Amino acid sequence: MKVAAVQCKVGMDNAFDSALSLIKNGVEKDIELFLLPEYFSYKRGDDFIEKTRKTLDFLKNTSKEFSCTICGNVLIKSSDEYFNTAHIFKNGDLIGKQEKVHPTKSEREIGIKCGSEIRIFRINGVKIAVLICADILYPELCRVAGLKKADIVLNPVVSFKKSELPAKEFRNCLYFTRSFDNAYAIVKAGGVGYTFLSQEAVGRSLISTFEGIIACYSNEENAELIHAEIDVEKIDEYRKINYSLKDRNTKAYQDLLKTNFDC
Repeated sequence: MKVAAVQCKVGMDNAFDSALSLIKNGVEKDIELFLLPEYFSYKRGDDFIEKTRKTLDFLKNTSKEFSCTICGNVLIKSSDEYFNTAHIFKNGDLIGKQEKVHPTKSEREIGIKCGSEIRIFRINGVKIAVLICADILYPELCRVAGLKKADIVLNPVVSFKKSELPAKEFRNCLYFTRSFDNAYAIVKAGGVGYTFLSQEAVGRSLISTFEGIIACYSNEENAELIHAEIDVEKIDEYRKINYSLKDRNTKAYQDLLKTNFDC
């Protein structure tokens, strides 16, 4: 499957135009699946309900016009609660939705609630999961996607230009490690611009497999398309020899369920 991370402008008036231009470029390369950055269309001061509607229309109409699959995030209101929810559209049809399981502290402070499970979606015979932004930082959740035999994990993110996290030059190793441990490819898409809380964002988009980082951004401050072809059969063969997916002493993991935060 040919996949792409759309490292477009985010948090700006031209976010839709930037994303569309890169998607058109990818369609010419026969790319089948496009991932957009987290919150790519939202900017400070937006009416969230109206921007959600416009974003869903964009995802639906663009996937239909170019006969492709597109994944993008919107804020969905349900019973007076908000969820950061990825929507996957194929040829104009909604294939599935995935809520962010671990909203950040900043998201929870503005009322965004936690999702409860990782789902698997089948697209052209390929098993797809979505881990939204910070979800990729939780190894136990990444393992759940591996246990459900995801072939490709989509990871829409916000990458802050200024971060307190250490070892900036080694952060790509996290994506290789997740792919290696769990036998799936990862498509990470970040955007260039600003979050709707006005923090400056950069791209840092990439694609990883158990063999390494197979595609990576050339400039974290430029809009660009990061793309690669994923050999799903090769991933399936690796899954068969990755014994850590099946030889697990589950009794040793009980401590994982002893801590929690209010969501």
